[in-house]
Amino acid sequence: MVQNAHPLLHPDALAQTLTDIATNAAPTAIVELIRWLDSFHYEAELPVSELARLVVTLDEAAQPQLRQAAGLYLSNAFGSRSVRYKALGRDFHASLGRAYDLVLASLHGDAALAPGGALRTEILLRSVRSAAGEMKWAAFDYQGLAPDVWLRAGGAFRSASATGELNTPVAIREGRETRSTIGREFVRLVALQCASLDQLSPERIEATDKLVRYLQHSLELSSVPVQGGLFAIDLDTLGPPRRCLSVPEAPSAALRFFRPADAVSMLDELQQTLVEAASAPAFAGLSLPSVTATIRHLSRQWGSQPPMRQYRRHPVQGQLALATGLGFIRSLLSGEAQLRPAAAWSLMDASRNGFGVASSMMDPEVCRVGALVGAHVGETGRWILALVRRVRFSDHTGAAVGLQTLSSDPQQVVLDDGSRSWSGILCDPVVRGRGVRVVCEPGFMRSEGQVFARLGPRMVKLEPGRVLAGGPGYQIIGCNVA
Repeated sequence: MVQNAHPLLHPDALAQTLTDIATNAAPTAIVELIRWLDSFHYEAELPVSELARLVVTLDEAAQPQLRQAAGLYLSNAFGSRSVRYKALGRDFHASLGRAYDLVLASLHGDAALAPGGALRTEILLRSVRSAAGEMKWAAFDYQGLAPDVWLRAGGAFRSASATGELNTPVAIREGRETRSTIGREFVRLVALQCASLDQLSPERIEATDKLVRYLQHSLELSSVPVQGGLFAIDLDTLGPPRRCLSVPEAPSAALRFFRPADAVSMLDELQQTLVEAASAPAFAGLSLPSVTATIRHLSRQWGSQPPMRQYRRHPVQGQLALATGLGFIRSLLSGEAQLRPAAAWSLMDASRNGFGVASSMMDPEVCRVGALVGAHVGETGRWILALVRRVRFSDHTGAAVGLQTLSSDPQQVVLDDGSRSWSGILCDPVVRGRGVRVVCEPGFMRSEGQVFARLGPRMVKLEPGRVLAGGPGYQIIGCNVA
C-alpha cells in the first residue's frame, strides 16, 4: 500500500505537466523535466510499474524539447547562451539515467515480476538509449562519456545478452510503428564512441549522430572477428571500445567486435545522393557541406585501413601563448596589439605538420575544432598560424588540443580590389605563378576579378580562387600570384 502518492499519479496533474512541458520554451521545459525525474528518488513512494510508466512518459515528452535545445545550441554554438544549452542537455540525460537505474533496481527487488519480462526489456533499452543521447551532449563539450554511464549501458547489453533479450523488438513511440532493440541501441552508442568526435565541430557532431541513426540497421556487434577495420569490446571488463590493428587469432568468448567498414559503402552512396540533391530531409537543420564533410570523416575513421599519422610526433616541452580572433591575431602579427595573451599552455609534442598543447583549464575560445589560433613560443619566438584539429577535455586532466600548422611565417597584408580595402593574413611566400593562401573574414574576397595585396613596400597582384577552408570568423582563400 502506497502511503505517500507522487503528484504525477493524479491524471489531471500529469496532463497539466505534459502540457506545460510541450508549450514552454526548451530551457524552461528541460529544467522542469529534470525536477520531476529527480523527484522520484525522494519525494514519494511509487509502485514499480507506475514509476516506470512515468519515467518513460517524461522521457518521450522531452524529445521535442531536446531537439529544440540542440538547434538553439548549434545556431550559436560558441555564444554565451550555448553553455546553458549544453549543461541542460547533459543534466537531463544524467537525471534520466538515474531514474532508469531506480526503475531497474525496483524491478530487481520486486519478486512478483518475472526476471525477463517485457517491462524490464523496455527499461534496459531506454537506459542504453539515454546513454547514447548523453554521449552527443558530452561530445559538444569535447568530453568522453562518463564511465558510470558507459558501465550502465554495457551492463544492460550484457544482461540482455545473457537472457536472450538483445533482439527483442520494443515499441519506443506510443501510437507509432517505431521499434528498436537493445542490441541496436547499444551498437549506436558504440558507433558514436568509435567516431572520433573529438575531431569534429559541434555541427558535425550533430551530423554524426544523425548519420549513425541513418546507418543503425546496417551496424552490428559480432562474436566473430572479420578482417578489416575492427573495434573490440570486452563484456567482462566493460572497457570502452578499442581499435584492433589485427584480427585476434583466438578471441575470448567475452569479446564483441564492431566492424563499421561494412557501412562505408552506404556512406559513399549517401554522399553521392546528397551531392545530387538540393536538400536532405533526414538531416534537417544541418548544412549539406557539414553532412558531406562528416561522411568523409566517418569513411576515414571506419575504413578497412585505420587512419595513420602523416608525420611522427616527438615529445617536446615549453610554454606558449595562444590567441584567437582574426582581428586580434592580425594586430599581434603587425605589432599593434596593446596586450599579449599569457603563456598559459604547455607544449606536449610536435611534428612537421603541427603540435599538441595542454592546459589545466578549458578555454572555450581555443577549445573548439576548426578555430583559427596564433601560437607564440617563448619571449623571442615568432607567431605561428594554426588550426585546431582535435580537442579533448577531462575534469581530471584538463584540456588537450591538437593544432595543425597553417603558416610558420604569417604576414599581415592590406588587400584592395579597387572598390574597397581590408586586412588579411598571407600564409605563404609570394612567388609569381604560384599559389598562396590568404586568411580573411568570410565574404570579403570574391572569386572573380583581381586583388592587390600591399606587403610592406611591395604591391602584389592576386587572382582569388576557391575557398579552401573556413571556420568561426574566417575563411582561407586560395589565390594565384599574377
